[in-house]
Amino acid sequence: MSLSWLFLIVIGVAVYVRLRARVVVELAAGDARVLRGQLPADALDDLRSVARLTPEIRGRVELRGKGSSLSVRTPGLPEGVGQRARNALHLRRKDL
Repeated sequence: MSLSWLFLIVIGVAVYVRLRARVVVELAAGDARVLRGQLPADALDDLRSVARLTPEIRGRVELRGKGSSLSVRTPGLPEGVGQRARNALHLRRKDL
């Protein structure tokens, strides 16, 4: 294997790790559960409160980065529910 192929593989793995969400939480049936990573209990309680407001929804909350570079995506959630989840997590971003 040539050095250039090895370099491309290393770059590809680095990009994959960087883009992969480090915490994934599923909101469904009025509850929130962590699918990947760890989330402080207070933040998980906030997401459970959001899920209880609209128990019929189903979607995910994905966290990338930390602190001031925190990025929160909410695939599958309606815009209002997603915004509440993002707001709750951004208020706690120093703990995430």
